[in-house]
Amino acid sequence: MSTALFSEPWFARGQTLGVTSTADGLGIIGTERWFRDVNPATGVVNSPNVPVKCVAMRNTSGGALLPKVLAKAEAAAILTGVDGDATADSPVVGVVDEYLPAAGVAANDIFWLVVSGPAVAVSSGAISQGAFVGATTGAVIASVANKTIGVAIAAASGNLCRVLLGLGSRSARCSTP
Repeated sequence: MSTALFSEPWFARGQTLGVTSTADGLGIIGTERWFRDVNPATGVVNSPNVPVKCVAMRNTSGGALLPKVLAKAEAAAILTGVDGDATADSPVVGVVDEYLPAAGVAANDIFWLVVSGPAVAVSSGAISQGAFVGATTGAVIASVANKTIGVAIAAASGNLCRVLLGLGSRSARCSTP
């Protein structure tokens, strides 16, 4: 069972816990934390200032997980580990913290996975503001029936889209309205 944190976490958005061993951070993985929608590097509050729910997850992929990528939970550690890019059928998905450095999350390190609220995600194809979004390999796409994970807050630009992720407790995955 996870613990919702209402005080400052052990690390902020835009950072990782900085561990390299799977023996480290066992008391932290799986914890939930609500953050204000603020860029931690600049202090600028994003509009709208909707709270962002994150879960501390371990990168179990064996390589780096990049920021803004839509990622999936590991089947064997569905509440605590992320092992790669999400697909249309991934049951538990979220966005790797958009504020991490470009190098992303090293193998075995712990990071924040955005599961509810606004986030900037890698996108594929045209997505209009207000469109429902779903998952494709590592990115959000215009949604298909019963595969909705959220809604586009703004139209996709380049390969990025600001989305409002679903209302699931542990995942952005929700049903189509």
